[in-house]
Amino acid sequence: MLKFIWNSWWRNKERFILLLVGVLIVSTGLSYLIGTTQANNGTVVDELQKRWGSSYDIVVRPPGSRSVTEDLKLLEPNYMSGLDGGITRKQYETIKQITDVEVAAPIAMIGNYYADAQLGTYDFKEPGIYKVTIQDVQDTGLQQEKQTNSYFLGAGWSPSESDGLNRDLSPQELGKQPLMEFGSATMLAGIDPEAEARLVGLDQATKKATNSRYFTKDDIATDNGNDVWNIPLILNSHEYVDAYRKYRYEKVDMSLVNDSMTEAVQDIMKKGGKSYLKTLPLQPAKVYKITTNQTSKELVNDILKGTVPSKPTGSFDWMYLKPSAVEYQALASPFATRWPFAYQVTPQEVPEDVQLAKRTMYRKARTFGDTSINLKSVPKMKLNFIGVFDPQKLNISKDPLTELPMETYFPAKAQWVMDKNERPVNPVRDVKPTNDPYDFLTKPPSMLTTLDAAFKLRGDKAISAIRVNVEGVEVMNTTSEKKLQAVAQEIEDKTGLITDVTLGSSPQLALTYLPGLKNESALGWVQQPWIKLGSSMAIFQEAKVGMSGVIASVIAVALVYVFSSNIILLYARKKEFAILLSLGWRPRQLSKLLFLEATLLGTFVALISWTILGSFWLTTAHPIALGRILLIGLAGLLIYWGGTLVPMALIRRIRPFESMRSGEISKGRRLVRSQSIFGMSLNQLVTY
Repeated sequence: MLKFIWNSWWRNKERFILLLVGVLIVSTGLSYLIGTTQANNGTVVDELQKRWGSSYDIVVRPPGSRSVTEDLKLLEPNYMSGLDGGITRKQYETIKQITDVEVAAPIAMIGNYYADAQLGTYDFKEPGIYKVTIQDVQDTGLQQEKQTNSYFLGAGWSPSESDGLNRDLSPQELGKQPLMEFGSATMLAGIDPEAEARLVGLDQATKKATNSRYFTKDDIATDNGNDVWNIPLILNSHEYVDAYRKYRYEKVDMSLVNDSMTEAVQDIMKKGGKSYLKTLPLQPAKVYKITTNQTSKELVNDILKGTVPSKPTGSFDWMYLKPSAVEYQALASPFATRWPFAYQVTPQEVPEDVQLAKRTMYRKARTFGDTSINLKSVPKMKLNFIGVFDPQKLNISKDPLTELPMETYFPAKAQWVMDKNERPVNPVRDVKPTNDPYDFLTKPPSMLTTLDAAFKLRGDKAISAIRVNVEGVEVMNTTSEKKLQAVAQEIEDKTGLITDVTLGSSPQLALTYLPGLKNESALGWVQQPWIKLGSSMAIFQEAKVGMSGVIASVIAVALVYVFSSNIILLYARKKEFAILLSLGWRPRQLSKLLFLEATLLGTFVALISWTILGSFWLTTAHPIALGRILLIGLAGLLIYWGGTLVPMALIRRIRPFESMRSGEISKGRRLVRSQSIFGMSLNQLVTY
């Protein structure tokens, strides 16, 4: 039968050429379009995974920690820094034991601490009255904030008990004295060293030196008595606050009374104290300037050299302010086409009995214990610096254009784009973290201790969030999404905590309006890359559906083409088949003949498709799976088989006497009269 088929093709070369053209059209169209679509789909998925990947798959938080922004699946940048505990050690251990949880890395925001260092000295060479002016300046990108304070020192004056507390003048010893300490506010956080090393490679980012190392199992918080805990710490080597302090020393131009500082001070008090000193002339000033970068480098160098100044016996450090989140309320975006999401920060009033300089803040004032300072409830600690880490060496995304703003090692990014009157700021300015832990944009946790120390300082519910990586989730696809959702649901069922799947999240630009605080004007609008949960997963699904649609369309078109070609060839070969029937062939043999021809043509399609797709597999950066290549080739064979089923059924209706028939006899009904070309065409179409 194969020889018969070949002879038939060879005798009808025009028909054979048309068959080959059809084979080429089907094979090239099927393989090229599907291969190109698959490669493009691979590019989309690869870019989504590369650019919008997170260092963790699921984030676990305490109940009640969602904000109004999450109604639209939006997470604010560095939202973790505002979480104040709420997760117990038992819940953490439960999550670690869940099947498929590869890494569960907790972080506990303990509180805000002022990390400082001493730089420089001033030499009080001779007794006298000195005016000291301290000016703190910081550049936030939105504005340059300045705060100035001044006071008077009595160099060489030793007050007696009868002098009491003198608020106009402070005693000062002669000789070289250190300048007042300066630094920046930072968040102290507790981590599980082993889990953090597996999650982001913190152990590899910690400098290995004589006096710098990573945490070990022996680094635990020890009790120094009176609820003072000696805690191990590693410090972030980068400083993010752009601020400086100026010290201005000016000696008051006046003579001592009887060469006695005591009598001079008494005379000053009689004449009005500080108000009198302000009227006196001053000698030329000596000015010193210290930046936050300088103090940070000094503290880092002290740690690496092992020369961190030790506190006096019985002294300790303490924290006053708890972590606090920014509260938002939804606003209509002034430019919805560019920024579809817009929010306003809600200013917070500071209670009268809270001892803070500002009376309104961008975050709620939250202190330890009562609203006033209660040292019994304030975490007290002695800092034991054991190392320094470089956040640039962490195993997390650092691409400034595409990174997710959800890490705890870098500050959130923001740009000032419009003033309070919605006029564009040109050029756009980068907003910098401030030296105020309750301002809008703050530093990330730059001082890290152990989870053990966090529980000692903050109690049973010290953990603020747990970042989870799930085993076996290597790529972003439907299987990974289902697995993450299942693990997240199991965490919620077993712990009562809330979860969010961060795999497949993407940066989403949003506007934030900063209203003015008390007695201050509004700052305007800032643009920030927020976190849109699940958006890249949605794009992935759309790309996958689009690819499936293209494949289905190509196969459907090819099937229709083959079917129509076979029907036309069936009518063209009707006499040939009738002659074969008159010579003794059976209808089943004719059906077998058509099936064998379809198999040969389908095999040619498969071979050509495999050749083209093989070239894709060898040359493209996103090769198609070998199994998919095999299926696409077999699809060509199935198309020719499917397109032959109807002709195989119709061929049984051919009778031998049709070999003697000349012309065509139409038995169809007429819908319209055949009085025009349109009528004839319509009747012909309906008939066939």
